[in-house]
Amino acid sequence: MELTEELELMAESESARLRRVRSKSSFTLALLGWLIVGSALNSIIFASFPLKIATAAWQLNLIGSILSSSFNILIGSTLIIVAQLFNSRERTLQKWQLLVSRFAAWLAVLLLVIIPLQFILGTRVINQQAIPAAEAVTKLKDIVKGINNVNSESELRAYVASLPNPPALPSKFDAAFPVIKERAIQNINAQINATANNAELQKSQALQVFLKEAVRNTAQAILMATAFSILANLSGRASNIVTLFIYSLV
Repeated sequence: MELTEELELMAESESARLRRVRSKSSFTLALLGWLIVGSALNSIIFASFPLKIATAAWQLNLIGSILSSSFNILIGSTLIIVAQLFNSRERTLQKWQLLVSRFAAWLAVLLLVIIPLQFILGTRVINQQAIPAAEAVTKLKDIVKGINNVNSESELRAYVASLPNPPALPSKFDAAFPVIKERAIQNINAQINATANNAELQKSQALQVFLKEAVRNTAQAILMATAFSILANLSGRASNIVTLFIYSLV
């Protein structure tokens, strides 16, 4: 009888020890997940400084930071949820699992919104980069109009002197005024063509680089949105229409 009681006590002690080990291990796993998630969010926050919320380039950079950090957030979130599965009766881990599932659901929605948003912002950035060249071409065209309106050497010198950054003119021209006028117009038209062609080339190159990056980001966003949708649907209370739709596809 005493032997039986001793064996029962030993079994209870071993069971209690296993519960303590399991509880400690699950909390350690969950805390490790929180650390990974926090590190990823920290990278996103500091990548957003200095804040230039109204600028398309800043918004595009923030999208890139979110996508590059999404995998680490996924790993950390998975660890938190897996920790709860190992110790399903722990209330704290249950709350963490629900919190992470809800966060995963909204992050899946955000990642899907990012896909069209990046194309809008990218187009805006490329167009903004072309503005200085367009303004320079407009100014050169205005100069051509101004030169066309002058009718004598003195008027030409006066007009050139009125420009913001007037070029130095020789004290005496080596040709008649009509010839000088025509040369000036031809030179400026050549500058206009060169500026426009260079701007078009830069815009084409920038578009190619952006499209390559956007396609990669789109694939990354779809994969991460799918993964976060799966995590979100581990808790029915954390799901939404978008995550349910994605989950139904997989």
